[in-house]
Order: sequence, then structure tokens, then C-alpha cells
Amino acid sequence: MNKSELIKSIATGANVSPAVANKMLTALQETVSNVLAHGDKVTVRGFGTFAISDHAARRCRHPVSGEVIQAKAYRTVRFTPSAEIKGRLN
Repeated sequence: MNKSELIKSIATGANVSPAVANKMLTALQETVSNVLAHGDKVTVRGFGTFAISDHAARRCRHPVSGEVIQAKAYRTVRFTPSAEIKGRLN
């Protein structure tokens, strides 16, 4: 499912126009992004949790030359689905 299909699905499920559904989805994206940027996590009961995951710097080898290089530390977003979603998948 891509973004336009998701917007159509939200519009149908919430009985609103696609323009309103687009605004709702955009507001959700911005809110989650802002909360994560401040270091907090977002938990939606019955859906899951968005959180920041920190990865430390590490040494690794270049696959072609074999030289040891330093990989930088970085942060990424982690999503943990709720038990309800996990149950639907299995």
C-alpha cells in the first residue's frame, strides 16, 4: 500500500474527504517526527510504539579492500508492533 492508497483507505474508514484524510495523515507524520526529534517515544495502544534507537560507533572492515574503517554512531527510528497486530499476523 502506498501513501495515496492509505489516504483513500483512511478517507473511507473515517467517512471524510481524501483532502481531510491527507491533512490527518500529514499531521500524524509531523507529530510523530517532532516527538521523536525531542527524544520521546510515541505509543498508540493497539497499534504499537515508535522510539529512537541509538547505535554506537564501531570498527568494521571494508569488504573489498579489507581495511579497517570507523563506522559513525547514528540514531534511527524503531517501531514495535502491539500484541494485537502481532496476533493478526500469526
